[in-house]
Amino acid sequence: MNGIASQLEISPVPIDDQRWELLERIIASPSFVKSPRLCGFLTLICELSLQNRDDEINELNIGERLFGRARNYDPSVDGIVRSHASRLRQRLEQYFSEEGATEPMRLSIPKGGYVPVFEPLVAPDAASEAIPPESHSSPSAGAGLPNNSATATKGEPARLWLWILSVALALSCGCILYLVDFARPAARASAQPIPDRAHPLWSKLFAPDSPITVVCSDTGLTILENLTHSNVNLADYLSGDYRTHLGSSVGATPDVVRTLAEHRYTSIVDVEIVSKLYRQAGSAASQIHIHYSRDVRLSDLKTGSVLLLGTQEGTPWVELYANRMNFTIQHNRQWGAFSVFNRAPQGNELARYEANKQDPLHKVYGLVALRPSLGGSGNVLILEGTSMAGTESAADFVFDDTRLLPFLDKIRNPDQSIPFFEVLLQSSNMNGDASQSEIVAYRTSAQ
Repeated sequence: MNGIASQLEISPVPIDDQRWELLERIIASPSFVKSPRLCGFLTLICELSLQNRDDEINELNIGERLFGRARNYDPSVDGIVRSHASRLRQRLEQYFSEEGATEPMRLSIPKGGYVPVFEPLVAPDAASEAIPPESHSSPSAGAGLPNNSATATKGEPARLWLWILSVALALSCGCILYLVDFARPAARASAQPIPDRAHPLWSKLFAPDSPITVVCSDTGLTILENLTHSNVNLADYLSGDYRTHLGSSVGATPDVVRTLAEHRYTSIVDVEIVSKLYRQAGSAASQIHIHYSRDVRLSDLKTGSVLLLGTQEGTPWVELYANRMNFTIQHNRQWGAFSVFNRAPQGNELARYEANKQDPLHKVYGLVALRPSLGGSGNVLILEGTSMAGTESAADFVFDDTRLLPFLDKIRNPDQSIPFFEVLLQSSNMNGDASQSEIVAYRTSAQ
């Protein structure tokens, strides 16, 4: 189930010491500046730690504050925090082995927890000699950091770091901005390479002078369905009856249920996918049109190409294509688990793949499907999963040419064209990295 993209409210921290300065340099570095979610993660845990609030740095609190999870969500099923913590550790290693190799202090997040650790890399005497007198301190001095008692006047570089931090945090919760399609075409195209028109997948979506409609999931609908133990089909979704005839809920007041039905929430994973799509598109980004699932009309899906994000539960438009797909994802509310149904198992394939709380490996599944559009003028790419991490693994697959291209080469037609396809991916949250997926099964078709 996709989660709500919540806003991060990082209050100002009256801290001016080496640790906070190190954090600012890290999030402004090339290793981090293009990863707003990791910047937000690192900023949150460092802020809490530097305010002596280590007891608040735990998986449930991070999931709630950073990823919009409910207070009582089950982290054994939803490993979004562990997944990003693993990536954050890798990115910190990259920083300190590259642009941060000369830092006098190292920041790490030991496995088994999320509390950051700051470790000086030079002897105290040497460090004190390296720090220039307060009267000679320079805002641009990278190695000579102010000591804890100093309140150095920050120049342009410091203000730039703070500005970049603000931008990064804004991007991490920019769902609403994306949904109203605020980006100007010129800004979208700036400093980005033009996509390779010969790319076997993206050339099918970015056709010249043709729009690509991106449909972000309705996470409010997903939560509403879980609270009322009901499924909303596409017909009811279009009529809006589900918002006026609300069933009884479990664990929520009628006002809460009504709020979920009326407001617009989407997944932060969907926002990240949109961001990756813009980078992939380059100068063709002006062709991208972002829509919230509830705002889509059937006519929007008949022109050009379409990218559907999320399962049928939160994006009912998937229903239009699911009946012709071999793999379908369904939520078994009685068991509290998601299942991937395989209509026609082949070889050693299973008829059903389960993602449930009892699984000791915490498996999640992602599904990538390329289908013909309703109007026949383009193609539809569907990215869905049995959880937020599953959808993310599906996106990771299509944006990673080292894994995508070998698969597409394998399924090419004799004339070297790419057929329509479905590929089922399995990941494990055991180590907190759902991006390391493997192909479980796939299908190809002429239409």
